[in-house]
Amino acid sequence: MGRAAGGRGSLVAIEGPAGIGKSRLLTHAREKATASGWRVLDTRCTPMSTTIDYCLLRDWFSMLAHRAGNGTHPFDGPGQVLSDLSDGTTRGIGDLVYGVRWVLEDLTQDQPVLLVVDDLQWADVGSLQALDLLVNALQHLPCLIVYAVRTGEQVAAPETLSRIQQSSKVFTLSPLSRGAVAVLLQDESPEATNDDVAHIHDVSGGVPFFVKELMADHEAVPETVVGSIAGRLGRLSATATATARAVCVLGPAASVGTVAELAGLRLDHVADDISSLVAAQVLTLDHGRLSARHPLIAHAVLAHMSSAEAADVHAHAADILSRRGAARAVVAGHLLQTMPAGDEDVRARLAEQGECALAGGDHAMAIRYLERAIAEGEVGPEDARLYSALARARAADGQIEQALAAWDLAAGHTEDIDDLARLKAEAGDALVMAGRHTDAQEAFGALLDAETPERPAQQRLVARLVLTGMLTGSSVEHLREQVRAASAGTGADGGYDDRLTMAAQAVLSTFACENAAGVRRNALDAAGDGLLLQAEGPEGAGTFMAASALTWASAFEESEALLTSAIERAQSRGSGPGLATAASARGYARMRMGMVTEAIGDFESALAQRSLGWKAHLGAVLSGLVECRIARGEIDLAAEHKADLEGIAHQPGLNGTYATWALADLAEAAGAHDHAAALYAEVGQLVTDRMDNPAILPWRSGEALALIRLGRSRDAVPLAAENLRLAHRYGAPLAVAQGLRSLAAIDPTSDRVALLREALEVLGDIRALRLQAQVATDLAGMMVLHGSTDNREVVRLLRLAETHAGFQELRPLGERVTRLLERIGEPVKRGNSETVNALTVSERRVAELAASGLSNRQIAQQLFVTVKAVEWHLSNVYRKLGIRSRTRLPAVLAVPAPRSPVLEQRSAVNH
Repeated sequence: MGRAAGGRGSLVAIEGPAGIGKSRLLTHAREKATASGWRVLDTRCTPMSTTIDYCLLRDWFSMLAHRAGNGTHPFDGPGQVLSDLSDGTTRGIGDLVYGVRWVLEDLTQDQPVLLVVDDLQWADVGSLQALDLLVNALQHLPCLIVYAVRTGEQVAAPETLSRIQQSSKVFTLSPLSRGAVAVLLQDESPEATNDDVAHIHDVSGGVPFFVKELMADHEAVPETVVGSIAGRLGRLSATATATARAVCVLGPAASVGTVAELAGLRLDHVADDISSLVAAQVLTLDHGRLSARHPLIAHAVLAHMSSAEAADVHAHAADILSRRGAARAVVAGHLLQTMPAGDEDVRARLAEQGECALAGGDHAMAIRYLERAIAEGEVGPEDARLYSALARARAADGQIEQALAAWDLAAGHTEDIDDLARLKAEAGDALVMAGRHTDAQEAFGALLDAETPERPAQQRLVARLVLTGMLTGSSVEHLREQVRAASAGTGADGGYDDRLTMAAQAVLSTFACENAAGVRRNALDAAGDGLLLQAEGPEGAGTFMAASALTWASAFEESEALLTSAIERAQSRGSGPGLATAASARGYARMRMGMVTEAIGDFESALAQRSLGWKAHLGAVLSGLVECRIARGEIDLAAEHKADLEGIAHQPGLNGTYATWALADLAEAAGAHDHAAALYAEVGQLVTDRMDNPAILPWRSGEALALIRLGRSRDAVPLAAENLRLAHRYGAPLAVAQGLRSLAAIDPTSDRVALLREALEVLGDIRALRLQAQVATDLAGMMVLHGSTDNREVVRLLRLAETHAGFQELRPLGERVTRLLERIGEPVKRGNSETVNALTVSERRVAELAASGLSNRQIAQQLFVTVKAVEWHLSNVYRKLGIRSRTRLPAVLAVPAPRSPVLEQRSAVNH
């Protein structure tokens, strides 16, 4: 505009597809010119403009000529021809162009002139020729012509328009970025989420017109968009709509051949249509693959098809693709859109694809396929599996009531007692995942009482009865009788059902406080190097029971390995409940190993699945989080779970007992020792005759510590002694070490140093770093209190505790270590812990996985988040830690750096 105002006029072209923002830029040019004192002459062409001779010249100058009066300057002399346009007088193109130049030279004497035209592609031939001839004249006038051209439309004089464009400064507009869409959406809806931004950007392709329409209605295809696209298709050719519709129906299977057959058109006509549709940016053609340019275009193209019409078209498409040898999944995708017709082959294809979707974790899609398969016609006994698969899909999608209804329908079509037992087991598992443990227990028990399934099916039900007994607090002896009955008769063959029985026996032996070594053997035999997990999947009862028994027996690393496999399996299958159950159990194993930060990550992963209805082990998860938060000194964060815990606590079973234990821990952390002692005693009442084992919950130790703080040592000491006796009886190293530590703290008459040394010795065979650090600190403190002259051992113990407390961010333990070091005159190490402590739990998890060598995509898959979320967390990590790349993460986080494959190979060769 600056050059034009100085007398060097030109043409500016704004190009792009419909809706890209050309008209908005023209509006901006008009406003800027008007504000700068320019005269603005404006017009817009329509598809009908081609029928009006010299439509541009009429719109730009006829009103000015009318106002000036006929024959009045500047519409006199050569300019008279512009006044005559309205009366239909025929004029030559040369006279008209000369007249335009005559008028513009006069108009630009007082102020620069901006000539604006939108949708120039629809201008008539004469107007385009006039513009072409005006190009040279404009170079000597303070005049600027700005025009917009919609790509892909038919033009009356394409060669002329091409010459005009070659003489113009051309701006080709691109779609909006996701960030730009986010800015627009934030202005319109401040509460919008990143998911909303992603949805609108992906569906619209970033086309501003589509973006604006979708912002007004996120779900529907706006009628304005449908109308716009329908109009564009109608202008291209008589068959363009049919061709575009066939492409959108066929989806990834669209080719010239399949499109022609579906649309009923000749190949050459389809080829011409595709060329026009690609030019109009309705379709894309990439390496022979046809598709709608944006999802919104596909929706708009198909919007006016009735349900019946759509069903017929998809049935035709399925037939075409089937005959052409397309993949069964592709054909099934079209059959999904058809109307039921009692075709068993159609049902088989739909059922097959539904089960594939279920196995792949796409539960919503599995539900659609399976419901459509069932609707194909009458369902007989041989089709009970369809209801069973539908029930599993609905349960995995959090639709527990609908899932139970489907299982009831499956049972109604089942006569075989073993198949019925399997269905009841599936339904019971879903009830467990939903936290309805009593309902599950009643369902398992009722079937066992009413029927007599074969031994494998009976074992399957009894194992689940043990699981629900864990969660509801059933009598150990009653459960053992059930297991013995299920195990009687035919000898074990080491199959899945026998493994379930072994896992159940391991749990029951733990509840009875019997033989930790035997429990470990039973649990490992049950797991069978992954055979149990492979047979039942991550949602099964056996893996959870075996892993829990291993954790209680202090076989933490074996439990963690089993549960990590279960988590990976759940992630690969898209099983949220399976992920939550495995993560909750792994959180406990890691917590007892001393991996507090990692345990918090597992517990939070489990809690994130509550949106899918998962509540199976909610009390235990919340209890674990409370213990971890208290260990880190995050009392406020721990207390946030109090309301949820109150709703679960004071009931028998693992969840209720763990929740009560957590409330006791919170009371003790708040200094309410009376209340804490009462709650620990309540835990004792809840576990009596059910699961009274200090390896599960050392309630006697907790009550004794609360009592000693109340000055009631006479009541406290017997509790601590009995806790240690039971721990020795069971034989799990962690429980024994905890018992020794508690007795040392509570009994003033004991040899405290000897008890603590014994505790450290017991811990030497297992990985329990937090307890080891706590015992080491206790022992160092006791030695300092007794005036030990061997400061080297004291320092060694404190340094061990200092390292662990710093790495796991255990502030209370770290502060205690610091006080002892300062007391004996030793320097306190100031490492990276303070900066690392600034990381959130999510940031810490992402950072540690990145430090281990995983890519952003691998981290996203492992944590069930997007790659963008990983990138965002890492950017925060780098900023907080003051580093620039992931290569520094191992050193800052004090974890081993990943080794390259080359170094691994060299190491293998050298050793």
